[in-house]
Amino acid sequence: MAPTFYHYLPAPMDEKWQEQGRGLRPRCLVAAALAVLFQAALVTLLIYFAVRANGEACRDGLRAQDECRNITHLLQRQLTRAQDGLLQAETQANTCNRTVVTLQDSLEKQGSQVREQQARIQELESKVMTLNQELEKLRTAEEASRTSQKNSASPVMLSSLLMFAVMLILLF
Repeated sequence: MAPTFYHYLPAPMDEKWQEQGRGLRPRCLVAAALAVLFQAALVTLLIYFAVRANGEACRDGLRAQDECRNITHLLQRQLTRAQDGLLQAETQANTCNRTVVTLQDSLEKQGSQVREQQARIQELESKVMTLNQELEKLRTAEEASRTSQKNSASPVMLSSLLMFAVMLILLF
């Protein structure tokens, strides 16, 4: 088959634009009107929601939110104070516990010293008792010795007197 060339007759451009313009103009107007209506609906909705957002219920909600925030801050400050007080109390308790441990150690040391001193006292008391017994024995022995010296001194004296008498008799 042989190539076929199609030739179109040149048409003036003004006519084409006019034909297209006639069909295009009503469409543009409809689209523009729809766009304006859509924008008006959006602006109306925006105004409605803005008024509603600034309405009484919303303001009440904002007030409640501010009040909750204030109460939350107050509670946080009170919690912080309570935690600080608890920390101070724990610090004091730790200090007291250390003091108690130190005092218990000192008390135990003093108790052991007292027990040592009591043992020493008992030991010294037993020595004193032993010494007292020995002293009593010595006193008893000394008294016996004195009594025997007295008793032995009297016979000596008696014998001395007898000898003196015999000598006197013999002399006279």
